[in-house]
Amino acid sequence: MRDAGQPDLLHPDIRDKLAGLRRTLTGRLAVEGAAWTLVSLVALVFGTLAFDYLLRLERPLRAAIMALALAGVAWVLWRNLLAPLRVHMGMADLAMLVENRFGQLGDRLISAVLFSGRGRAETLGASQAMIAHMAAEANAIARPLPFREVVERRGIFRSWSVASCALGLLLGFGILQGDLLNRWFWRNILLADVPWPQATYVHVEGEGDFVVMRGDDLRVVVNVEDRSLVYPQYVELHATYAGIGRTEERIEPEADNPKRFVKTFPAVPEEFEFHVVAGDDRRDARRPHRVLLIDPPSFRQVRFTVVRPSYTAMPQPESYDGSAGVLSLPAGSRVTVEALANKPLSSASIELDGQGAGQLKARAVAGAVAGGETWFVGAFELPPVNKSEARVLRFALADTVGHVNRGGAKYLLQVQPDHAPTVEMKKSGVGARITPQAIIPLRLIVRDEYGIAAVGIRAARSEKADDANMAAAAVALPPDVRREVDLPHELNIEPMKFQPSQTLYVWAYGDDTLPASFGGPNRGLSGAMSFTVVKPEDLMEDLIRRQKELRLEFIQAMALQESARARTSVAAMIFASGKVDAESRRELASSASAQASVGAEIAKAADTLAAIIEEMKYNRIGTDTEREQIRSGVVQPLRDSQESVRRIRAALGATQAVEAVAELKRQAQAVEGLQKDLLARMDEILQRMTKLESKQEMANKLQLIIQWSQELLDIMKKKQDTETRTVFEPATKPAPGGTGDRR
Repeated sequence: MRDAGQPDLLHPDIRDKLAGLRRTLTGRLAVEGAAWTLVSLVALVFGTLAFDYLLRLERPLRAAIMALALAGVAWVLWRNLLAPLRVHMGMADLAMLVENRFGQLGDRLISAVLFSGRGRAETLGASQAMIAHMAAEANAIARPLPFREVVERRGIFRSWSVASCALGLLLGFGILQGDLLNRWFWRNILLADVPWPQATYVHVEGEGDFVVMRGDDLRVVVNVEDRSLVYPQYVELHATYAGIGRTEERIEPEADNPKRFVKTFPAVPEEFEFHVVAGDDRRDARRPHRVLLIDPPSFRQVRFTVVRPSYTAMPQPESYDGSAGVLSLPAGSRVTVEALANKPLSSASIELDGQGAGQLKARAVAGAVAGGETWFVGAFELPPVNKSEARVLRFALADTVGHVNRGGAKYLLQVQPDHAPTVEMKKSGVGARITPQAIIPLRLIVRDEYGIAAVGIRAARSEKADDANMAAAAVALPPDVRREVDLPHELNIEPMKFQPSQTLYVWAYGDDTLPASFGGPNRGLSGAMSFTVVKPEDLMEDLIRRQKELRLEFIQAMALQESARARTSVAAMIFASGKVDAESRRELASSASAQASVGAEIAKAADTLAAIIEEMKYNRIGTDTEREQIRSGVVQPLRDSQESVRRIRAALGATQAVEAVAELKRQAQAVEGLQKDLLARMDEILQRMTKLESKQEMANKLQLIIQWSQELLDIMKKKQDTETRTVFEPATKPAPGGTGDRR
């Protein structure tokens, strides 16, 4: 309030112009603030529409984003409209604006405003006349000035240009995309669940949640709806697992159906969630599908009791724990199953290779756990088909709720066939050439996994002869034979009437205990042995030839024995001279080496002659006396000579540790004496060998002469018989149908 003593220094027109300036400023702020508020509202519309259209937001998110957007608009409204309008604009403020615009006032107007209405006390010390004069000048200068030019109008134009563009954009969008704007209004203003228009629409077959049996496959089918304008090239499947977190996978359409997408989750091990996204269709993400697992009916414990066929003679019965997963059984086995279920069952059956093989019945079994757990018992038999095969055993289970176990545990039944026996045949006593009356010593070794029923020999004249042309002879088995037998057998071929130059083929066979109902018995055959049948005199001639060859080798052994003795004698003479040198040691070492070779030749001669005796015996050639003379006169002395060779070698070896020349001389002379004795015995043996060979050769020649004589007599007899028949036959035969004599 002005001091009553102080006059108003401002002219009323000036005050009116300042008041008009205040109104103009207020209007300018209001208009500009309204423009920016309008721009923010348009931005709110487009911003929330873009977020919602692109992300297909749920109602809570739409409400939250709209609240944030409205808060932004409110902030713009406050900052650009309400806050500026609340600022107080006094006369001094207005005068300052005018002073800043019109410099010719020279602070007179602001001074007049400030001194106006002040009391004298406030202007104490100031000249009142000067104040009045300053005010008069201010009024005079300010009255013609246009105060409204202080208000800048370019900001209003700029803000309303932006606002007009925004409003025009909104109106144009509303005209072109009225449906979108309408859906935005319903979704973001009214928060209704009105769907956005889209080009692609897909849905998951079954919708909602899926209930899967643990361990089963889950097949998810996504179909493109007919109203879709665009078929997606793929479908994105987003899954969230508790164990591994989030995953994303692209699913391609089926080859023959671009509107169908299939994803199979194999053997689902845990619960999870998933949703699909196809093109611009993200509706499925609003309500993900939950995959819930239920435990399938199954057996927690399984025991197998196997009773094998009686012919196998295996321990009966045998039990197996089902944890192994594989059972090896012979054909025809009976298997009993005992299983503990994890829940109450309405049915339980046994399946072999997908085919029913038996039922399992609930039964109280010793060892069952209390508390409602139930044991199921059943049995099945493998067919009596003796062949190798692998069969899959499963249990088809259904619980009381109706859940069926389609992927439960499986067991592999490996059906082991009963193989044919393995048969090995060895010969001794004869070579590859035999006489028609020979006896062939054989050793038959037969093995079978379950049991041996029969063993025998088969002989034929052809390697490819059929059963009708074969001679078979069974070999008696010991009473306690089971899975292995080693039998000696002598095959007498004389009843087979073989002729020289023919070939004999011999096999050994073995039959197992596999019953006929199983397709048995199995028969195993050894490899074929072949023998060439020759005349006894031819074989005897061959044996004599082998003895001659052996005698020649024995003569060489005697020469080697003489060489060994001579080397020992040289060493003894060196020792007799009173010295031990390297030369004497070399002579003893050479003697020992030669003596070893002599021993090997003596052993070879003994073994060869023993084999010849066996061949003579089993081919039934020569006499027992001849064979005994060879055995006692040659073979046994050769065996005895081997002991002499061992003593000589030991004595020669002992000289290596002797250093005293006298002792070396004595030992060398002793060894030389032993070598002389051995050489003498070898000479005696050689003489016997020569005599026996000559005797055998003479006997064989006599046998040939007798045989030739017999053959000659047979020829002469046949010729005589032919001549006798000719004498008693008429010289001419009557003509057919003729009667009487011809003249």
